[in-house]
Amino acid sequence: MSVAPSSGPPPGTARRRGRPPKGEPVLTRERIGRAVLDEVSAHGADRVTMRSLAARLDVTPRAVYKVVRDRDDALAAAVVVAQRDWPAPRLDPAHAEADLTTFCQQLRTWYRRHPVLLRIVASTPMDDEVRAAAMRNMDVLAGFLLGTGLTPADAARACDLIIGTVSGFAELEEWEARAGAADPQHAPAEDTAAMAAFTAGSADDLPHLRRIAPAAASDVDDRFADRVEMLLLWVRSRLR
Repeated sequence: MSVAPSSGPPPGTARRRGRPPKGEPVLTRERIGRAVLDEVSAHGADRVTMRSLAARLDVTPRAVYKVVRDRDDALAAAVVVAQRDWPAPRLDPAHAEADLTTFCQQLRTWYRRHPVLLRIVASTPMDDEVRAAAMRNMDVLAGFLLGTGLTPADAARACDLIIGTVSGFAELEEWEARAGAADPQHAPAEDTAAMAAFTAGSADDLPHLRRIAPAAASDVDDRFADRVEMLLLWVRSRLR
């Protein structure tokens, strides 16, 4: 006489997805949000579905629906998760410019880690949790800028300049990467050699670009450093 096992599914029976055994992570909004970010990085925001999330999480779609209402809610959960990874600026008043430079570099890295985040926010209804997370991050940045000695009005303008400059540059980087992947022969020029090659033989049509090509920023990091330098010049002008 055989004895049936005391626990677990019968031999040869797959575990029912959506019901993790004791010790496995419970399905939460944070786990779903991180799965969305992974799915977006792998396949793009347009390819995210409740089915694809369930497959990535190794659960049933029904299990995902028990935690988030729908696809838009799952995307909103991803934005909240991403906001938690937002870099927090740390200010030493004696080294304010160096600290601001470091923060801009960290913020660029954050946008590059989540390259389609801005498009998710633009195309998906965001709830109070998302707005609250974003506002908390902006409050930290505003406190940093006030700590440098900027007036409230200039700190507000600096917040806008920093976010607009860094996020815009990250979006441009992502667009250039997609353009280059789609058609390497027509990717935007990213260094001096490429720009010089592009303008070679175009003296009549592009005389001014041909003249400045040798002096163009050598790579994408140099181009970003130029943006940060412009921000620092603006801050200096307001602190005088």
